[in-house]
Amino acid sequence: MVFEITITKDYEGVSPKGYIKKMVDVPFTKVHKLIKEKRLTINGKKIKGEVKLKTGDVLKCWLDDIKLRNENQTVSMTENQESKNLGMDTIFEDENMLILNKQAGVVVQGAQDNDTSLSLHLQYLKNKKKDLKEFNYFHVHRLDKDTSGVLVCAKNQIALRELNKVFAERQITKKYLCLCDGQFEKQEGTIQVNMDRNEQGMKEKMFVSKEGGKKSISHYKVIDEYEFKDETVTMVEVEIKTGLTHQIRVHMKSIGHPIISDKMYGNNYINKVFENSLSRQFLHAQSLEFEYNGVEHKFVAPLTNDLKSLCNKLKIIKY
Repeated sequence: MVFEITITKDYEGVSPKGYIKKMVDVPFTKVHKLIKEKRLTINGKKIKGEVKLKTGDVLKCWLDDIKLRNENQTVSMTENQESKNLGMDTIFEDENMLILNKQAGVVVQGAQDNDTSLSLHLQYLKNKKKDLKEFNYFHVHRLDKDTSGVLVCAKNQIALRELNKVFAERQITKKYLCLCDGQFEKQEGTIQVNMDRNEQGMKEKMFVSKEGGKKSISHYKVIDEYEFKDETVTMVEVEIKTGLTHQIRVHMKSIGHPIISDKMYGNNYINKVFENSLSRQFLHAQSLEFEYNGVEHKFVAPLTNDLKSLCNKLKIIKY
């Protein structure tokens, strides 16, 4: 939640720290933290040094548990400020977890001021439920900006810690759907290669490494084959056993079947064929399965509208 205070003549010359401590019921150590994290600003700028307040200055503070000492103080509190409905459906929710169907274009881990940041949508949901607990909803794992599908968020610190452990210890089954270029020789298989990070400035962020790097494992299974504008494409289900950056995208390229519309690892010719039908890679986190608090969970995310639209244009190949 965000609030703003316009400084009156009565408080001219007072330090921002002192004013906040006087008017808002928060520990002084938290005031220092707010300034350090740029969650307390004056006239839209970071507070530096021993600046003093002037009449008309606007103090802006991002704080969850706001409690004013003086109820008569004029404060603008806007629940929708620094929050945004990014149109992501909620698949499941209880007191510990929030499971979303992430839309392509949403940045899971990024700057708060990015207008497609997941944190804005989480704050929107928190405001909508009038949840004033200090803990902000937080993502447990990541999906690429242009990958859609199941995304797990924690609603309290205990849940975050426990779910992080589940993911870190790989006690989880992750399955994705991807539409790939060409016809597969084998209906199923395993890709196991070492992957490493390219130097900054290279087009491809990750690459298959013959020496060094980290082990990566994916199991794939062909679902269906299609025709699109005289090109053959294949829908593939991929279960990942490791979770390296861009793993599925690199793996599919490594076996000669890059993902359709993947601008980083894809085939330029095939991407041109699909450029008017899909603006991002056809990669969707279809399902997640794991045990939490003694209960087996399975969450499934329907294809997003852009992927459904493309699927409706594909002609299935029947042999």
